[in-house]
Amino acid sequence: MRLTGAVVALLVLGLVVARAQEKGTAGASFKDDVFPVFRKYCLPCHSEDNFNPSELSLDSYDLMMQGERTARSSLQGKHKRASLQKKLGEAPPFGERMPLNKKHVISEGKAKYLSESELKIITEWINQGAKNN
Repeated sequence: MRLTGAVVALLVLGLVVARAQEKGTAGASFKDDVFPVFRKYCLPCHSEDNFNPSELSLDSYDLMMQGERTARSSLQGKHKRASLQKKLGEAPPFGERMPLNKKHVISEGKAKYLSESELKIITEWINQGAKNN
């Protein structure tokens, strides 16, 4: 009986490792990896129901790609050229760093931006072609 339990545990562990390796080679998924980051940081301003000067709605992949001035051009190329990546980074070449924070919050050092791991997800997704996957 103990041997059977150990075998089952090894099989489960093997499945977990195989799934982790599969996920690692599959790259970032819009649905599973990118959209949760957008939901957390971006949707308070960039939803279809809110007015924002960029006209960028991030409620869904399709809405994002309909953005007249932003979506396709902001995602073209590798991450270092992508406008979306630049706006999320420390020193965007135009406008304010996203997500927006109140100036006093920034000066107090309490601003909330994407973590390194969240930025890495966005970077990986853009480098893969920013697909609806």
